[in-house]
Amino acid sequence: MVLNLTQLVSRGAVHAILLKILPLPVTHFLNKCGLLTPFSPFFRASTQSLAEALRQLPASPELRAVLSYIFPTYGKTPSNTTFSMHAVLVNHFLNGAFYPRGGPSEIAFHTIPVIERAGGAVLTRATVQSVLLDSAGKACGVSVKKGQEEVNISCPIVISDAGLFNTYQYLLPENARCLPGVRQQLKMVRPGSSMVSVFICLRGTRKDLGLQSTNYYVYFDTDVDKAMERYFSMPREKAAAHIPFFFIASSSAKDPTWEDRFPDRSTMVVLIPSSYEWFEEWQEEPKGKRSSDYETLKTSFVEACLLVVMKLFPQLEGKVESVTGGSPLTNQFYLAAPRGACYGADHDLSRLHPYVMASIRAQSPIPNLYLTGQDIFTSGLMGALQGALLCSSAVLKRNLYVDLKKLHSRIQAQKKN
Repeated sequence: MVLNLTQLVSRGAVHAILLKILPLPVTHFLNKCGLLTPFSPFFRASTQSLAEALRQLPASPELRAVLSYIFPTYGKTPSNTTFSMHAVLVNHFLNGAFYPRGGPSEIAFHTIPVIERAGGAVLTRATVQSVLLDSAGKACGVSVKKGQEEVNISCPIVISDAGLFNTYQYLLPENARCLPGVRQQLKMVRPGSSMVSVFICLRGTRKDLGLQSTNYYVYFDTDVDKAMERYFSMPREKAAAHIPFFFIASSSAKDPTWEDRFPDRSTMVVLIPSSYEWFEEWQEEPKGKRSSDYETLKTSFVEACLLVVMKLFPQLEGKVESVTGGSPLTNQFYLAAPRGACYGADHDLSRLHPYVMASIRAQSPIPNLYLTGQDIFTSGLMGALQGALLCSSAVLKRNLYVDLKKLHSRIQAQKKN
């Protein structure tokens, strides 16, 4: 029953894509008239929390906890996220999910030549300082930092994948940040959850260590909402002893090319929820040179993770070669993620509401400035890909989803021949 409902809602995600393609006045009219939720199971589930949906099922608290297992993927507890978000992710993993051969960096390595063949250029170590606007308030380029100087690059269209908060609060000139359209969109969302990451390097192959290409979601309480509330209400010095859940995975076990590149070595990553406020006082200190109090706090979470890993995977005892921890400040530094929210805008109950889904789209309130990435649709790689398709469709004024469907049909026909 749950799987049938999950698949029904997930298939309706195409309605959310349609909502972002239709003219904005049309979508707002449909929402105002209450025509969206009766029309689509996805939109009905977008106005209902995951916990509320599960309470309607004849299931025990233990079974409800199991059925909501995947919520750490987007950082919200069952009472604070929609059933539609949950359904999209569960259905994605039921179909097997994906992992790129050679690791995530291969995505960039294969994309760069395509950009260059089209006459484009990919710049590294060229941090964008601001979006340039002309006298009419239209985006006309970007300013990047080259060494110690700023260089202006002119272009007819600017596409930002830096996220809503970076784009609107930091990259736009100050006078543009106050525009009603910009302020309205920022009011609709907030930065998502932050986390502590623990990266473990192991001696031995996947087979030697008994590692599986599996994501593990580890809970200690069937009432995860209360467990999370209790966890975040604690003083930061005591929080590591009460971590409510752990996400554990081995990317080396997922990558069929790993052993050819890194023989006799394996990896494991552990992600746990964290509060940005616990680490906020050290945000102005330079990376790698933060005070001992910061390192002590971060180490407390790393050690708690290692205890759980060794309990669940006792065969790894004595096989750990190195351990590195990352705090929300690490995410903020390497990903330019505001408040360490590596999944962008929060996936709370308001994020997937039909009105918000319709309002936050690739077209920004600034003419010639477009948005892409995971804030446009949903989080993660697949969400960012949808954001890219929506953005490309908006820029080209052409429905690329139709083009993709035609391409898929041609490929399938070629396979049959």
